[in-house]
Amino acid sequence: MKDIHVFLINYNIPSDLRKALTSLNYILPRLNKVTIFDAYGLYLQKSNIPLRVNIEYVDAQGDLGAILNSYVQTVESEYIMFLFKYDLLLSEVKNIPLTLEGNEPVMTLHFEGNQSCKWLPLMVRTSFLKNSPFLLEREVPFKEMIFHSWFMKNFDSGVVKLEQNILGGIREINDITDREKLNFISKFNREPYQTISTMPTLSVMISNFNMEKFIQAAIRSCIAQSLPFDQIIVVDDGSTDGSLKLINQLMDPPNIQCLSKSNEGKAKALNYILPFLTSEFVLELDADDWLDPDAVLLIKKHLKNLPQNIPLLYGNLRYWMQKSSGEIGFSKVRKGKRIRNRKELLSYKFPLGPRIYRTSALIKEKGFPVINFKEGRLYEDVTILVHLFKKYEFCYEDFTVYNVRKHDESITKKNHSDWNDFRNFLN
Repeated sequence: MKDIHVFLINYNIPSDLRKALTSLNYILPRLNKVTIFDAYGLYLQKSNIPLRVNIEYVDAQGDLGAILNSYVQTVESEYIMFLFKYDLLLSEVKNIPLTLEGNEPVMTLHFEGNQSCKWLPLMVRTSFLKNSPFLLEREVPFKEMIFHSWFMKNFDSGVVKLEQNILGGIREINDITDREKLNFISKFNREPYQTISTMPTLSVMISNFNMEKFIQAAIRSCIAQSLPFDQIIVVDDGSTDGSLKLINQLMDPPNIQCLSKSNEGKAKALNYILPFLTSEFVLELDADDWLDPDAVLLIKKHLKNLPQNIPLLYGNLRYWMQKSSGEIGFSKVRKGKRIRNRKELLSYKFPLGPRIYRTSALIKEKGFPVINFKEGRLYEDVTILVHLFKKYEFCYEDFTVYNVRKHDESITKKNHSDWNDFRNFLN
């Protein structure tokens, strides 16, 4: 009974791929076909493959989500098995009945205390997968999240948790980017936290201008919080690309709202949001960045004891580098520090963030100042901080929930040469 079609995902070392293929001999009696989704141009010669089965290579250098969704429609086997980058099958798999009974469409591995193993599909009914597509790459921070997002979305449809360990690791995960991605994924909790009434209310505001490539990932990171935002408000500042259409595709949750206006710069766009805010605090998220899934929970814990005279809470930033290939690489965590005077503020390694504002303070100070420098279209984050610091102190706490995407299309990078002129303007 050859009823399993194996998908090999993200293998980027030829020897690792060979080991994974060799391990499939343990399920050879049920193995109908193997497909290698190759995003790295490995394309080993079939004569070198240690497996007697039909093997197909698919060029996966485009959008992996779209490629998978299209390919799945052609699969004829009853089941699809997923193996990822470091995975190979262990001999114990020969003693496991790899079948899904009843209505359960998904099988996963489950180990107590190992959260990263819980949120990946191991085996899925093909008929179910054909009607439950993966997200596209532009909807997630990095492609590995396609599978975790799919798993969490479909958890309630029925999941068999396989207690026996049938997967081995080809090698230790020493790549710092892979470790950071796994750490990020491990923060997801399918069971939402109960809102604590004594916690302050918190919203997130996003101003978008021509961030078609990244805006959906930013919004989805807000929707996928373990403790939900009280409001998610997105304003499109007169984009000329397809941003607004993509934003409107994500307007289903009741706590999310999209506004649209003509292009006047980020300061005016953020001010446009202020009358719609009903929460005590608001987090500013750039349209090309994203949040950890436990961001709301951690931020609210810090806000709970924030003194009434403090208008701003901030912490640390995690930096990622967007590559031309579409891949993303971890760079560093930039730790924040306490600011005690104006000189320290102006010499701070900007951007200071994440920036969580007390809504009443923003409204009292009439929002983000629109200054004469570049018509207020640059450095609105610094301008508001300088303005608030004239009257208030800020609060730094050591927490990291905000992910900064460094890429060539960011407004700040395009206008980096203006920074010194801006500082002179402030002085």
